[in-house]
Amino acid sequence: MPTNTNSTTSARVTGAESGRRLLSVLLSFNPNKPLWTVAELSTQLSMSSSMVYRYIALLREVGLVDAAPGNAYRVTDRAASLAGAATAAGLPLAEAAGPVLNRLRDEIDETVLVARRGGWRVFTVDRVESRKPVRLQFEPGQAMTLHTGSLARVLLAGMPKDEREAYIGQLDPSVRSNGHLTEEALDTVRQTGWTESFEEVDEGIWGISAAIRVRGETIGALGCAAPIYRNDEKKRRAIRDLVVEGAAEISRLLEDRH
Repeated sequence: MPTNTNSTTSARVTGAESGRRLLSVLLSFNPNKPLWTVAELSTQLSMSSSMVYRYIALLREVGLVDAAPGNAYRVTDRAASLAGAATAAGLPLAEAAGPVLNRLRDEIDETVLVARRGGWRVFTVDRVESRKPVRLQFEPGQAMTLHTGSLARVLLAGMPKDEREAYIGQLDPSVRSNGHLTEEALDTVRQTGWTESFEEVDEGIWGISAAIRVRGETIGALGCAAPIYRNDEKKRRAIRDLVVEGAAEISRLLEDRH
């Protein structure tokens, strides 16, 4: 009787055992286990420590892995960009957010922007400037910390808890003591879907940001950055409502496209 070959099963590539082991080291890093020591990888993958060291050294050489506290290693933003590329291919965040950014800027005449997370960094995807003079650090493509400002905290709060705890755990104790970074505070941001900041990134600037979610996963954040002096509490509440509504609109657009 002829053998029935399953066309969906990929043939195992011959002569690629070394590459397969290298990839197994890289693919061990995941949201539930973002940090690995050589000893842990050696046990997990049944490899000698010297072999794991060699593969880690190669991954560090090409910028995919770097050292982390406690003699551990983590993937870099370069590795995270692969996940970003996959996400962007299915979820055109900048394209979906564009009309909302322009409409919001016209309504409130303040700078509005959309950002996403890449590994342990925040990257501005797009921004539309206020027609009034204001200086901000949110340059498109610029990497920013994941714990400072409203945009960052929305994305940090939306991370898987294990990964979030690993990120906060490697921060300086003086930074971890910030009340905005407690588990309770971040859980509140995750639940409400928005947060605000005062002069955390730029002096004299207030920020408000809301989560962009697809099937419950936070894949980006919509924010507004504006001078405090020209936005009193009443106006800030109005802007907050518009940003939250705008993030929900982008979320719906992305859901429909996926």
